[in-house]
Amino acid sequence: MDNRAGIVSDTRRFGLARRAAGYAASAIAASLIYIVWTAVWTAFGGAEPRVGLTFGFGFAFAFWLINGFALALLLMILPWAIAVWAHLDTRWDGRLYFPAVGAALVFILGCAASSISPKPLWIEDQTFLEGAVITAQRQGLCLVVSGIAFGACYWWLDRRNRPAL
Repeated sequence: MDNRAGIVSDTRRFGLARRAAGYAASAIAASLIYIVWTAVWTAFGGAEPRVGLTFGFGFAFAFWLINGFALALLLMILPWAIAVWAHLDTRWDGRLYFPAVGAALVFILGCAASSISPKPLWIEDQTFLEGAVITAQRQGLCLVVSGIAFGACYWWLDRRNRPAL
């Protein structure tokens, strides 16, 4: 009795679990970069008068959750799966491919998610495009750096945890 079908099925499940764990770890790494960047900017760079770092981290975590970065990572699951599948077909260098795709997806989806996120009552109404442009201007570099970290972390974990054939 040949058990190759069972081995292939187990290998596919392991690959899916490995990729899901890599996605989750990469999302955590990107979120930490986003939160630290936002906290430091809030505490020392953007707020007048200067606020403490503790307040900055509390604000950054709430901003991460409410302003769209967490939603962007959630919305990115399907496009990221497509990007991983495309990488399997194209075999481009993962050291460049994953950080570039991560930066593009986090930037685009982060701007879109921030644009549709709830705004405080004192902020005037804005169109979707206006909100996305404002986010790109204010948080664009942070989103790109977080996306690069996401892709680089995913590539490193994927390469490191790939089973030997």
